Amino acid sequence: MMPFRHPHAWAWGVFLLLAAGQTAHAVEWTAVSPPSMAAQSPDLAIGPDGSVNIVWLGENTAPPNAAQIAARGHSHDSSTNLYFARSTDGGRSFSPPQQLNPGNGDVWGFSISKPRIAVSQNGVVHIVYPGNARNSTTGESETVALYVRATGDRLAFDTPRRLNIDALSDGLTKDDGGSFATIATGPQRQVYVAWIDTRTMTGGETARAALTVSSDDGKTFTPDFEILPSMVCPCCQLTSAVDSRGRLILGTRLVDGKFRDNEIVVFSDQGRHLDSRHRVAGARWELEGCPRKPTAIAIKGNKWATAFYAGAEQPDGVYTAWSDDSGKSWSAPRALHPAAKRSDAPALAFAGRRLFVVWQARLNTDDYRLFASVSDDGGQTFSDPTMLPIPPGIARLPALAAHPDGSIQVAWQQDRSVMTLRWRP
Repeated sequence: MMPFRHPHAWAWGVFLLLAAGQTAHAVEWTAVSPPSMAAQSPDLAIGPDGSVNIVWLGENTAPPNAAQIAARGHSHDSSTNLYFARSTDGGRSFSPPQQLNPGNGDVWGFSISKPRIAVSQNGVVHIVYPGNARNSTTGESETVALYVRATGDRLAFDTPRRLNIDALSDGLTKDDGGSFATIATGPQRQVYVAWIDTRTMTGGETARAALTVSSDDGKTFTPDFEILPSMVCPCCQLTSAVDSRGRLILGTRLVDGKFRDNEIVVFSDQGRHLDSRHRVAGARWELEGCPRKPTAIAIKGNKWATAFYAGAEQPDGVYTAWSDDSGKSWSAPRALHPAAKRSDAPALAFAGRRLFVVWQARLNTDDYRLFASVSDDGGQTFSDPTMLPIPPGIARLPALAAHPDGSIQVAWQQDRSVMTLRWRP
């Protein structure tokens, strides 16, 4: 079905799905970014009032850095903007995009270092994103962790605040201190923001992870501190969650000699005590380079689940693992979509007792589409992959959040647009 104009959305479409012996139900998708905007790398969160909150990046306008491309094969320079939109009708329509960064081009963002959003139980919207800055000590350009906040009733965003300390002020030797961040809220007004800090890199291929914590719903934060020493893959996306005890659970990829392993790391005492580390990968991935992949996690009571790209498994692709004892032990990983030519970029969420996973995959073409599976036993078994009913085009980089009614909201990059879909199997 072709999309049609909706008075409060750029484009909106409805698919009627029929199953034998069942009533038809509608599946709706919406284009969140306007047609004139090149958009990428969305993230989303659902508020306690049911609002759907989405952030994304605009087009990178920085010219390619020839020296970086020659040395590393890619350019690290980025100049883009951060946008936000909200839906109060379940994702059918969205507010006009609102630019959150004060200066055009002062966001350092790519598909792998994107903004992250969370909404607390009080309805406060929390966003962390990587920013461009100039180091006052060295005069060099640097990447910093920036945070912006809005209360749920006014939705008027504060001026962005820098969360990481200035490079060289604490004896560090590098100048990139705020990329690949993650954010999560806790049950007692905590806000945890963690990121990868490469300022301690001295020619090796490992970085550290830093954390700052708020205990007043983002009004103030502690000075940032190290939670993982120089063992973190320097450009693999972090993910996070908080359990009912207020512990921070981090999904990361750590470097162990020549291996890049997926691990789940648990911290207590507001991130200051490392409780446990568990390698959840099966076959160990030997790689001299950065795979730039996240380790997704989802938590529901004592049932924990993870999904990640495994490069050393046969076949390679998205794998899942589960724990039914709050992460003390983990199952062996299982392939989620072995029939795919390539599967990647998984996102996980519990919706009630059901666990959803959404990922991008290619079958017999070169175009990525989005697929989903559902588990009713905490991730021990999953349904067969289902292709989501979305418009034609290349669909990548899904983000996922759960509605109270058991449906899920998916946001993704569709060609050069950001789209969203509310779905229930």
